[in-house]
Amino acid sequence: MAFGDQGPRKKTWFERLTLFVVLLMVLVTIGSLILSAYSAIR
Repeated sequence: MAFGDQGPRKKTWFERLTLFVVLLMVLVTIGSLILSAYSAIR
């Protein structure tokens, strides 16, 4: 977790879940921005 961590290690399910949630939130944010821009153009 810390920046000092080195070397390969197995990700825990919690880390995977966090990563998935963050990616999902980013996609939703980008999607809503694109939709609002698209509706403003029309």
